[in-house]
Amino acid sequence: MFKKIKDSALSKGVQIAINSQIKEYGKMLKLKLDSKHKKIEMEVMLDGEHEPLAVEVQNYELTQEGGKHFIKVHGVTTSRKWINVVAGNYLEGKAFEIPAEYAKMLKVIV
Repeated sequence: MFKKIKDSALSKGVQIAINSQIKEYGKMLKLKLDSKHKKIEMEVMLDGEHEPLAVEVQNYELTQEGGKHFIKVHGVTTSRKWINVVAGNYLEGKAFEIPAEYAKMLKVIV
């Protein structure tokens, strides 16, 4: 039960962080986070597309720097081959800030 609460809180923070980063391109529809295995699966609807993009993150890590919390992603693959190249170039190892209100929850549950 505790794992589900933790995953739910982290999922919400991650979803907000990702949506803020991709708002010019589309919106995240689904997010499944597995904190035990450090994996993320999501669906993103990109503007102008007819089908959502499936995205899988093989590993993530939570970091803290300067009082801010970040999620760093590794092993990003998608359902579109060309986006895998973009993901490798622009997402691999990049840290995304988790909004402060969700970072506070992380301190309590992680």
